[in-house]
Amino acid sequence: MTRDRIGVVEQQVEQVGRLLDRLGSRGRIFFRLERLVLPTPTSFRPESLVGTTLDGRYRLVAHIASGGMGAIFRAEHVYMRKELALKVLRPDLSSLPDIAERFRREAEIAASLEHDNIVRVTDFGRSPEGWLFLSMELLEGESLFDRLRRTGSLTPEEAVSVLVQMCRGLEAAHARGVVHRDLKPENIFLTARPAGLIKILDFGIAKLTDPQIASDTQAGMVVGTPEYLSPEQAMGSAVDGRADVYAVGLIGWRMLAGRHPFRADDARGLLMMQATQPVPSIIEARPDLSAWPGLVTAIGRACAKDVRERHPSAAELRAELEACLGSLDLVPVAPKPSDSRPRASAWTPSGSGAAALPIDAAPTIEATLTLDATVPTPRPVRALRFARRHRLVLALAILAAVLVPTSLSFSRWLEERPVARARALLAADRPEAARDAITPAVLRRPSDARLRVLQGQALHRIQGQAQAAMDAYAAALDLDPRALDATALSDLSQNLAAERKVAERSAKLLARVGPPAVPYVLEAIGQTTGAARLRVLELARDMGVEERVDRLAVYGALLSDPDCEVRRAAVRRLGEIGNPDAAPKLQELAHERRRIKGLFGLPQEVPLCGAAEAEAAARKLTARR
Repeated sequence: MTRDRIGVVEQQVEQVGRLLDRLGSRGRIFFRLERLVLPTPTSFRPESLVGTTLDGRYRLVAHIASGGMGAIFRAEHVYMRKELALKVLRPDLSSLPDIAERFRREAEIAASLEHDNIVRVTDFGRSPEGWLFLSMELLEGESLFDRLRRTGSLTPEEAVSVLVQMCRGLEAAHARGVVHRDLKPENIFLTARPAGLIKILDFGIAKLTDPQIASDTQAGMVVGTPEYLSPEQAMGSAVDGRADVYAVGLIGWRMLAGRHPFRADDARGLLMMQATQPVPSIIEARPDLSAWPGLVTAIGRACAKDVRERHPSAAELRAELEACLGSLDLVPVAPKPSDSRPRASAWTPSGSGAAALPIDAAPTIEATLTLDATVPTPRPVRALRFARRHRLVLALAILAAVLVPTSLSFSRWLEERPVARARALLAADRPEAARDAITPAVLRRPSDARLRVLQGQALHRIQGQAQAAMDAYAAALDLDPRALDATALSDLSQNLAAERKVAERSAKLLARVGPPAVPYVLEAIGQTTGAARLRVLELARDMGVEERVDRLAVYGALLSDPDCEVRRAAVRRLGEIGNPDAAPKLQELAHERRRIKGLFGLPQEVPLCGAAEAEAAARKLTARR
């Protein structure tokens, strides 16, 4: 470190120390929402609000979570019949002007930002009972904090996908003059549907950078979370969008390394490190990332202490990260051509006693040859003249002949990489990683049916994602009716034994596929029982292939099913088929009895449910013989 740099760092340490002493004595450090000076919580019981209606519009259906400021509920708009999330402030905090203003500010700023990667806030108000609330879209999934707590770290592909989407959301915010200032894993939400989409949350301490708009943040006030605070925030200096870029870099570091780059005993020490200590290279924590030099460079630049050394905008950081996602750094570099390669030479005429003429003498050659009209111009000379006259066109043609096939091959290589990566992860039984690897490619190429199929296969293997998997399969069929491969068809046939809603939708998709799905439908008949088998048989009948199975055997087996409605349905179908050979099995059911308690508790035998229908069907079939 140079002497000038040491002097700058010493000045920063002294400045931050004075700032901490000054602000700490006044209680003005806004490290976290929970670290605000709040009154002792009253006996606020969020569960007691479930079932009530706020402001005559929002019915609170369920309590989702609680925090230091209040609670979040699943709610329903009583007029629009639309589900949403409602954040309700603690009643004892609603009367505090600073807290109420921050709450209002979050609603105002977030509502002005319309972007797929920013949570949508739709309303803000105070109920007649005094409850401050804001409504937002209802999200299903988990926060990045919870994902990292569960998995430790993410793969480069997964991390870059999250970072790119964060940058897209920040681009929209920065374009409106809004700096988030509190980006952290807790404020990044990973949605389950659509899978892989991220949402930026909590604009409660966002700053408007428009100098014409007054800001409620005083000079010298430290605002944000220490773990992801930019150096300029730590020193109480003015901030712009590059403060968010720094936070994105630190979040990327955390996702890839599985830990934060700085460790301190308290917030004061962490703030000091953010202000003065450089962020170590991610390779120190993940040596394997040396295979991703572009990603390492992007993270390191975003984490630069000097704001001038960072990416000037979230858009530039996104572009650099997207290049990493395309694995440009893994493309082998062609070796430089050697000087020993054969060189092309110009043809020059020679005769007795004539020396080879240089290319500069070509006009003289041309004049000499044209004096004798009876001597034809040699073909090589004509070719040489044409080449000289049109050398620029020829150079471009040669360049195109070389570059076009190369670029096409390179483009195909880039397109195939996420496909190969997802297939490898699925083969390794890592469906969540496969989903995260393929989702960015789907977002870039939404019209690629193959990517949709792979996305569906990954989602099918994640618990609770059956509907999302069928969304992907349906999208693939919309793009290409022949898109579903053997694995996808097998997935859908397995769903035929699932709950009714999933089974019925899978049946519709298999019916759309048509003949290629027939073997899987027929196989599912033998693998299902009860009501599920009835549904599969109905699908086979709709597809015109029910006759390919032994209907007497499969429907006859259902006559002994414990479900009364299944037995009755099997009886009806055997009667419709009209084969007299089914009569003996129907007669067996007709004579089945079950024991019940009769009058005075005495045992009594009565016909089994469905026996009457079986007897009637058996009589009709016997009469046909």
